[in-house]
Amino acid sequence: MSKIISMQDMRLSLASIANQVQAGETFIVVRSSKPVFKIIPPFEKTKLSGKRPMSLAEITDKLDAVEASYDLSEDDLDGIIHEAHAKYGRK
Repeated sequence: MSKIISMQDMRLSLASIANQVQAGETFIVVRSSKPVFKIIPPFEKTKLSGKRPMSLAEITDKLDAVEASYDLSEDDLDGIIHEAHAKYGRK
């Protein structure tokens, strides 16, 4: 759950807030009782795995590795696509 702080509190306690954010805390900063922005850790862990989200480069590498492990011909791929269209419809 995010802590709500005012702009003035943020200016006065920036070092303390930075330490708390580094420890995983999040803050919603308000001005005139209205939310202005949210401060979050740069690499927030995902709730499901406890790990940071993968970068685009990591995802691409994993997909390339999976693709390289399959030896399908163009006809095989066309068949798979045709089957998927027949089963799920073209969207």
